[in-house]
Amino acid sequence: MRLHTVYMVWDMVKRDFRNKYAGSFFGLLWTLLLPMASIVIYTTVFSQLMAAKLPNMTGKLDYSVYLSSGILAWTIFNITITRFQNIFIENSNIVKKIYFPKFVLFLSLLISSIIELIVNYALLLVVLLLLGYSVHINYPLVLLIIVLQQIFCTGIGLILSVFNVHFRDLNQITSIVIQLWFWLTPIVYVVDILPVGLKNLMYLNPIYYFMKGYQVLILEGRLENILIMMCISIGTYIVGWIVYKVMIDDISDLI
Repeated sequence: MRLHTVYMVWDMVKRDFRNKYAGSFFGLLWTLLLPMASIVIYTTVFSQLMAAKLPNMTGKLDYSVYLSSGILAWTIFNITITRFQNIFIENSNIVKKIYFPKFVLFLSLLISSIIELIVNYALLLVVLLLLGYSVHINYPLVLLIIVLQQIFCTGIGLILSVFNVHFRDLNQITSIVIQLWFWLTPIVYVVDILPVGLKNLMYLNPIYYFMKGYQVLILEGRLENILIMMCISIGTYIVGWIVYKVMIDDISDLI
């Protein structure tokens, strides 16, 4: 990658953060405050009102930590998918310029989302330490899962971005699919409470391995399913890149 392209990517990352939090009092903290609000609600409903059975979770904060480890990642995953999908439409003014390298948009958004996730989990670490929760020494390995998850997200984004230009109703369809995907992924609940049939189907859900990775690492200090996550990330990215390369030539004429 040429030096001027690196500067271009970094400038877009900085501009993305400036635009996102311009005029906001809490700024970057909103990336943690919003999912934390969800965590409080879900913890109250599932852990208290519904008295959810949580195998192997006996500590007072275990369920909240379990929930936090997945919700923080899912929130950014959801937002990033949506932003990738609309990346050409929202940046139509620069996409139409022949000399502008379109992949810069994807690379800057990938880096931006990774930074947000790092901030989220760094703040979560601080909160856990302040609450006196026993944090495992392997906690920093969460960075590896973050990178793999967002590469997987980019692969999906490459496909959605080009299809969305051709089929504008894709936004609504994706919104419904994302909601269903959330509830089909053990983030609020634990996979052990599912019937055997549904539990086996869970292994066909690619995002399950990433959420499970966060949960096991933060709760138990173990790095689980890392090879599966690598295969999913690389495989999805390759498929996404192929679809992108086949369809990218028509984008400038359609937006």
